[in-house]
Amino acid sequence: GTERSAPMRAAPASVPPGQRVTGFRMRRTAMCLARAMRVAAQRAPCVTPAFRHAHASPRRNVFAATATSAEDTATSSTPWVPAPLAPVTSAYVHLPFCRRRCYYCDFAISVVGDNVESDQVRRGMEAYVDRLVREIHGTQIAPSTAAAVAVNGHSPQTDFPLRTVFFGGGTPSLVPPDLLEKVLDALREKFGLRSDAEVSIEMDPGTFDHAKLVGYLAIGVTRVSLGVQSFDPDTLQTAGRAHTVEEARVACGEVHKALKEAQASEQKQNKKSAKKYSWSLDLISGLPGSSNSTWRASLLEAVDKHPDHVSVYDLQIEEGTPFGRWYTSGVTPMPQEEDGATMFRDASFILGAENFEHYEVSSYAKPGKRCEHNQVYWNSGKQGWYAFGMAATSHVSSREQRVARPRKMKEWEAWVDAMSVDVATTSIAGDESDEKKNDEAKAEALLERLMLGLRTRDGVCLDSLAAEFGPNTPKEVLAVLKTQPPGLAVVVGADGNERDAVEFSPGEDFTNAAVRLTNPEGLMVSTEIISTLVARVLSLEAL
Repeated sequence: GTERSAPMRAAPASVPPGQRVTGFRMRRTAMCLARAMRVAAQRAPCVTPAFRHAHASPRRNVFAATATSAEDTATSSTPWVPAPLAPVTSAYVHLPFCRRRCYYCDFAISVVGDNVESDQVRRGMEAYVDRLVREIHGTQIAPSTAAAVAVNGHSPQTDFPLRTVFFGGGTPSLVPPDLLEKVLDALREKFGLRSDAEVSIEMDPGTFDHAKLVGYLAIGVTRVSLGVQSFDPDTLQTAGRAHTVEEARVACGEVHKALKEAQASEQKQNKKSAKKYSWSLDLISGLPGSSNSTWRASLLEAVDKHPDHVSVYDLQIEEGTPFGRWYTSGVTPMPQEEDGATMFRDASFILGAENFEHYEVSSYAKPGKRCEHNQVYWNSGKQGWYAFGMAATSHVSSREQRVARPRKMKEWEAWVDAMSVDVATTSIAGDESDEKKNDEAKAEALLERLMLGLRTRDGVCLDSLAAEFGPNTPKEVLAVLKTQPPGLAVVVGADGNERDAVEFSPGEDFTNAAVRLTNPEGLMVSTEIISTLVARVLSLEAL
C-alpha cells in the first residue's frame, strides 16, 4: 500500500479485556519479527512457516462467491508466477562480535570478551572483514537489477546504487571504523552507493566514545540504532546487558549531539542530495522483574533523550537461551499478560503524544524519520536485499528461495570459500509439473504479504492483492476481518477516510483502498488476526 496522510488511530473498541490479552499472548510468539527480519537470518529463510498451524480451527468458507467468471477459472488453472522484484538497492551486513551473550539472545554471534582492544580480537575482526569483502565481490548482481540494467545499457553502480545499508549484529560498534570502511568500500565498488544513502549501524552503550562515533560518521554512517533496552539498572542487570544506565545516558547524549552537528554541517554545505542523519533508541519491554512503572519511566526518559526513532521490542523467550531455561512467559518474575498488554499500550500512548508515528508494530518515528532499510523487509513482495556475513539471509529474486548463510563461523567461512552465486537454484513457483508446490508457494507469498503488511501503518493494498493473487483474494480477506470484533481493523479509502472493517461489505468497491490494523488494539493482537486469516481465507488453503 502507499503511504497515506490520515493519522493512525484506534477505532472504538468493544472487545472484553480478557479476549484482548489472549490475543496479546499469541502475538508474543512473533513480536520480535521486526528485528529478526532486520538481521535477516536469525530466523528461518522464510517467515511464513511459524504461522501454518497457529490456529487449530477448521477452515470455514466465510466468503462464498455467487458466481465464478471464466476469467477466474482460467486464472486458477494457470501456474502462479510471482511478479519480479524491483532492482535491489539494499544490503544487510552481519557483524557478529559481542562482549558477552545477553541472557535472552539466540542470535548468531561471536563472543570476544571485554578485552576488545586486544591484538587477538583485532586480528579476528580483520579476518572476518576480509572474508566479508570476498563474499561481496563474489556475489552476483540481483536478477531484477541485471534485467533493468540490460534495458538501460549502463551499469548497476550508476543506475541502481544501494540506497540503504544496515550493519547489524552482534554489536557492530565493537568493530573499528577503519574495518567498517573496508566493507562500505567493497559495497560501493560492487553495487554502487548513493551519496545520500541511509547507512545504519547498531551500537551499544559502553562500546564507543566520541572519537569512534565521529569516525563512523566520517566513513558514511548516517543512522545509529542505540541498544539501550532499559533505563532501569536492575532490569539491565537481570537481562545480562554489558552496559550500565549511566553509560546508556552518556551514549544517548553523545549520539544526539554528534548527529545533530553532522546534519547541521551537511545543510551548511548545501549539497544537492544532502544526507539525512538520525538515530533510534531501542527498548525491550517484558523483561523479567520489570513493572508497568519502571517501563513507563524508561519510555519517558527515552523521549527526553530526543531520538528521531524509538524501537520497542517485546521480549520473546527463546529455547536454548538462559532465559529459556530460567523463565516461563507470564510466570513471576516475568510480567503477567495483563501487564504486557499495558506496556504495549503505554508505549503507543506515550510516544504518540510526543509526535512519534507508530508505523510498525515495534517501530515509532518522528515525521520523515522512518527506517528506510527496515521498510524494505516489510515490503518483501516488491523489494529485495543483499545480505552478507554469518547467518545473513538474502532475498534477491521473487522466483527463487532465499539464501541463508550458515550460523556457525567455521561453516560460514567454508561457505564463502566455496561460494559461486548468491541466488538459489530451486524455483519456488511457476513449475507446471508440480501444481501442489505452486499452490503452496502462492499461499506462502500471500501470507507473507498479509503478515508483514498488517504489521505496518500503511497496511495492505487491496488492489495489489487482487493483481497478484486474484480478484477474489481481497474479498476473502475482508470477509474474515468482518467477523472479528470491532475496533481492530479499518479499511482506508483513497481519500484517507477510515471505516471499521466490520462495516465493510466484501461486495463493495475497494479500488485504491487499503486495510490496516488499529493502533494500539489491532496491532497488539496482530498475530491472532493473522492466525485467523490462515484458518479461514480460502486462498491460504494450501498452507
